[in-house]
Amino acid sequence: MSLVFVRQTLEVMNKLGNPIFTGAAAPSLGRIFAVQVLILSIAAFNGATAFAEEWVVNRVSGVVYFVAPGVQAFRVKKGMVFEKGYTMGTRAGGRALIVRGKETISVGPNTTFALSKQLSKGRKTTLLQRKGNLTIDVQKRARPHFSVETPFLAAVVKGTRFGVSVSSRQAQVSVERGLVAVEDFASGERVDLGAGQSASSEPGRKAGLSVGGATRPKTRPGKKRAPLFNAQTGPLSGASNNSGKSAGSNSNSGSGNNNAGGKGNGSSSSSNAGGNGNGNSSNSNAGGNGNGNGNSGNSNAGGNGNGNANGKNK
Repeated sequence: MSLVFVRQTLEVMNKLGNPIFTGAAAPSLGRIFAVQVLILSIAAFNGATAFAEEWVVNRVSGVVYFVAPGVQAFRVKKGMVFEKGYTMGTRAGGRALIVRGKETISVGPNTTFALSKQLSKGRKTTLLQRKGNLTIDVQKRARPHFSVETPFLAAVVKGTRFGVSVSSRQAQVSVERGLVAVEDFASGERVDLGAGQSASSEPGRKAGLSVGGATRPKTRPGKKRAPLFNAQTGPLSGASNNSGKSAGSNSNSGSGNNNAGGKGNGSSSSSNAGGNGNGNSSNSNAGGNGNGNGNSGNSNAGGNGNGNANGKNK
């Protein structure tokens, strides 16, 4: 639906002999019908415009769930809107395709990422990817409008098809077409990647970016900066103070609260899990396959890991 159609509707109404804004006491049936068409046209146009700015789930297979602060994990279904501030997680074998017009985000198994509420405005999109694999295809625009933040590096694009892979120790960006600017947080190094090129960051093993491709891209120095989240705690913001069954799982809670995208057991505690999470006498948050056991403390585990704490461990 376009504004041209709305303008044409107005012209038709005026030709009916009873313009919209007249003092006629008894409007004709033609005028009433034309007004109804105009209202429906404007509503449809506004709705289509708003919907075009949303990321919508196009395909789902396996166990895929949404979770957000104050919202218990629930299963993702085709046609759902990926709301800003929500985190999507997939279990082993789970996959999803998210679309916005001709742009797509393909989500692989065992992946956890969020659609940033603060950084995603209008057509600008920022994903916060903690683990797993995403393949992204976005349209070319004059200004960068799509970025992916990981615990180790950030990728900013204008228009391209590229993939981002994140584990507990490293992140890698590989480009199929177009141009992607990659920034390493720990060293500040930057590089522009073209088709067939890649860059990875593993600060625990090597400082700076490791680059590759048929033609090796050149890195350049830049400012260091802290990541928006780390591999252990973000971006998954699980629902708290909720108990009962959650997305595609069996969830048991004894005198406590438990939210899980997989299987979670909470005893006298608050336990939030995107995979398999167990919390005893503590607060345990897990976005992947993580077990958090703590005494009178807080334990957060993301990815495949175990967190044990007697005090606070974040």
